[in-house]
Amino acid sequence: MDVRPQPGQKGLSVGVGTDAGAKEQNDDRLAATDVQELGFLAGVFDGHRGSDCADWLSKGMPRAVLDAYRVRAKREGNSEGSLVKLSSQKEASLISSALVDAFEAMDKAWMVAARKKDLTSGSTALVALISHGFEAPVAPTSADSAGCAALWPKPKEEEGKQQQQQQQAERRAGTVGSAPGGVAKLFTAWAGDCRAVLLRGRTGLRVTEDHRPNKGDEQKRIQRAGGTVLQDSRRVWRVGPRADNKFVRELKGGKRDDKMRWFLSTSRGFGDPELKQPDPIVIATPDVKTVDLTPEDWAVVMGSDGIFDCLSDQFVADLVWKAMVLRGKNPVDAARELVATALKAGSRDNSTAVVMRFGWSEPPPADSVVGAGGAATAGGGEAVEASDSLNMFGS
Repeated sequence: MDVRPQPGQKGLSVGVGTDAGAKEQNDDRLAATDVQELGFLAGVFDGHRGSDCADWLSKGMPRAVLDAYRVRAKREGNSEGSLVKLSSQKEASLISSALVDAFEAMDKAWMVAARKKDLTSGSTALVALISHGFEAPVAPTSADSAGCAALWPKPKEEEGKQQQQQQQAERRAGTVGSAPGGVAKLFTAWAGDCRAVLLRGRTGLRVTEDHRPNKGDEQKRIQRAGGTVLQDSRRVWRVGPRADNKFVRELKGGKRDDKMRWFLSTSRGFGDPELKQPDPIVIATPDVKTVDLTPEDWAVVMGSDGIFDCLSDQFVADLVWKAMVLRGKNPVDAARELVATALKAGSRDNSTAVVMRFGWSEPPPADSVVGAGGAATAGGGEAVEASDSLNMFGS
């Protein structure tokens, strides 16, 4: 899939690889499209108990995001929905809120449709939106950091000097090194365990956090809603119905966990009516992360848990860099290689990878090394489990 730039511009290209793995069918679905005034949107939807819910999301999510944005734009802008008077920070907040609105609206709509057709399928979701045209952050000038002294009247000569400093700060490079000022933002919204990794130079930075039932805040939320968190026979943490549910009683009684099909290894997602009604044990409300893209950011990798359960973030970053820089492959080849590598490493799940290559930024050359703190976690084709040591959350 190609996002075609205007003449003289460099856009982005998107490659996809997907495989059913050891399962009978592939329930993963994708979205990749321009969303009018917002930018380019890509999505990975990992379905379970069938593909109906994932199909619904892949077809409807881009439009839902745009509709939610326009509703908020009309509410927070003027009567025509103009956002000219909004600061870049407020507009970015508006987009983030619209992503949350879209996820929740899609889940509500799916629950109504599923109830009519007696469907029980569900899906996790990860959406990435690339949006250009934001103002570059302005470096603070001496007056900005002068405390109360900045409030006193200043001589005209000093005012002129400060204005010049401010103008110079505003002209500093943004996302595209050769173009002063403009910043592109990467918005990610996710509910579940699909993952996004930003390639900043040779380093793979995790932009999302997997929603797992046993993680502190998620486990507390589930228990407050009346849900159950336990491990299956393979020591995988799962979320399920209330403790008085017959399936839970059987599992705690030491019986075989063939009833685990009613339990999920992720704590957020779409569908799964038995885990939403009457108790909101699993929710579709996403977490949202916004990243200002720098000239060193040259690609984003999105993948279902079939990829990242077997390959670490940095290994994925290294594989994509080697494929595209050392071997001259395109995003499609790199995405397919990721999927093949995950399957070779032991993934038995549906495995889907999306590689978004930013045409306006160059990847590090062949003689570069991995940045500080981003040493490769595997080499020579060896895959390792993912690590939380390097991410965009400061932990």
